[in-house]
Amino acid sequence: MNPSDPQPPPGASPAPPAVGQFAGLMARHPRLRRLILALADILLIAGAFGLAYSIGFDLQPDRFSEDYIRQFFYLVPCLVALRLFALWRFGLYHGFTRYTGLDEAVNIVLAVLTGTGGLIVFNFIHRYIPSLGNYPLASGGAHVLRVPWGVVVIDTLLAGAFLLGLRLSRRLVAERFPAGLAGAPRARRVLILGAGDTGEQVARDLRRNPAAGLRPVAFADPDPALRGRRIHGLVVAGGIEDLPELTRRHHIDMLIIALPRATPALMRSVVDHCREARLAFRTVPNMEEVVHGQVEVSRLRPVEIEDLLGRPPVVVRGAGPAESCLTGRRVLITGAGGSIGSELARQALAHGASELILLGRGENSLYDIHQELAAPAREQGAALRLVVGDVRDAALIEPLLAEARPAVILHAAAHKHVHLMEAQPAEAIKNNVMGTRVLAEAARAAGVERFILISTDKAVRPTGVMGASKRLAEMIVSALNRPGATRFVAVRFGNVLGSRGSVIPLFRRQIQAGGPVTLTHPEMTRYFMTIPEAVSLVIEAGSQGQGGEVFLLDMGEPVKIVDLARNLITLSGLEPERDIPLVFTGARPGEKLFEELLTAEQGREPTAHPKIFRSSQPAHDWEQLRPRILELEALAVLRDDAAIRRMLKELIPDYQPGGGGSEAAGG
Repeated sequence: MNPSDPQPPPGASPAPPAVGQFAGLMARHPRLRRLILALADILLIAGAFGLAYSIGFDLQPDRFSEDYIRQFFYLVPCLVALRLFALWRFGLYHGFTRYTGLDEAVNIVLAVLTGTGGLIVFNFIHRYIPSLGNYPLASGGAHVLRVPWGVVVIDTLLAGAFLLGLRLSRRLVAERFPAGLAGAPRARRVLILGAGDTGEQVARDLRRNPAAGLRPVAFADPDPALRGRRIHGLVVAGGIEDLPELTRRHHIDMLIIALPRATPALMRSVVDHCREARLAFRTVPNMEEVVHGQVEVSRLRPVEIEDLLGRPPVVVRGAGPAESCLTGRRVLITGAGGSIGSELARQALAHGASELILLGRGENSLYDIHQELAAPAREQGAALRLVVGDVRDAALIEPLLAEARPAVILHAAAHKHVHLMEAQPAEAIKNNVMGTRVLAEAARAAGVERFILISTDKAVRPTGVMGASKRLAEMIVSALNRPGATRFVAVRFGNVLGSRGSVIPLFRRQIQAGGPVTLTHPEMTRYFMTIPEAVSLVIEAGSQGQGGEVFLLDMGEPVKIVDLARNLITLSGLEPERDIPLVFTGARPGEKLFEELLTAEQGREPTAHPKIFRSSQPAHDWEQLRPRILELEALAVLRDDAAIRRMLKELIPDYQPGGGGSEAAGG
């Protein structure tokens, strides 16, 4: 969101001109800053020592004598020199005083104790080595006296308080008058949602970076037990439901969401309340970045649509089947220039593949992914090979596999647009069915160890040609699977956010154009995942397969497409219906209102990964299935659409043309 800059709120204090001028001078001349700081430290150390003598003898006036006055002037240069050296040695003249924190406070204490240690050594010498300690202090014959222990204790406390207070006062000025320091702009007033460790770190970073133009004024938190507490002097003023009221009461310009473990449901609630309050918002990075200490003002980012999915992100970490399957292996990826295929290439390289063979029809997209991966491949000694071609071309595929001998094939090449394939069923059959058959047969003949087919939830009870063609692709790899030979598995998932042709880019283009956003049906739902999630699933699940299985992801609850559209409009800084209208166009042929990952007859079994499940599919006899597949391919070459649909119904009994729904759910 980009609201106009608000007027300064009531009670905002402008920085005195002298403060800003002095701060600017110090920022431009670091040596001068260090010199002035050292001179101030000299005065404070000497003043603390003198005040300690005064307080000490006020408490014990009967012990006072003129010898102690001479002693003070004798010891103060030594004490100042010792503590100045310690301050320098602990790095307190190399940083910025406005960033003084716990580490600097500890170093100040250590520097002060260094001087105190000198006084203790002096007293030790006086008491136990009289020959060294009992010498004339002045020509009058007065002798050095032991420094009273009360003076030593008071001096330590005062020196620590004075030196730390000097540096904290600079920080206080920087935070109290941020607009007056180094020409920083007037700060926007920020409410931080999240009163935990992350929120505290965000508040601290904001106060340390006045140039960011963000000033924290209060906290909010979903936990009612935290209401009324204070962090860095800022009150926890309410919860998520109070955001509109807090925005008005505190004149808030922006909300920063400091909840790295927030669930998608909670994030949607926050977005809804921000929309009600017409409040701009940003969020901290995810939990992994927070753990690595990367919560900084500069790393705040807009809330993305991925944050609002109906489930937490799925993460596949650590060495497992994927490592042993890909590490040191030659991997062939079809459709390598597409959004899924290119991410497969990235992750296969990250898993340690020794060679990547990238196959695709689009030379430009292949060139792009090659340029991206060339440097990292060289660094880890992996080879990259580009092949421009079509998976349907047996004259290309068979000799390629026989010569290259890949250990793993990741088959991502496919036509996936429901309504386009419904209008051109022959193309769906040629690419999704014929391409899979040619590649799978060549893989088995070449002795490929593992063949992983990327499938879709639209293959379950298909209502369109695209889903039916992918179901046939699953049947082909299942029928070709034989014990002791190539392991054929399929991986089935839902819609992929941001992939080519997906609904998200379409909605964004419509929003940028001023609307309307077109949808097919108000009740339409879809499963969604991000591209990295989908690819991690493909690699991990496919690597677990023993052959003949279909793997799927526990994708949580399906998302209403209309809610997705409304959230995208809100994240763009606009209001649904008011700024961008929503128009429902009706379901197109071959589209569903909702998708399934399994039919009721297909059971699912758990795997080593809690979010990945295995489904055993009915076995198919390849000797019986192959002639029917070749017959269907012949119909596709003849472009006999009616015959193609009739034969799909024969091959797939639960194929129900015209069931209604949408893959992309966009118009």
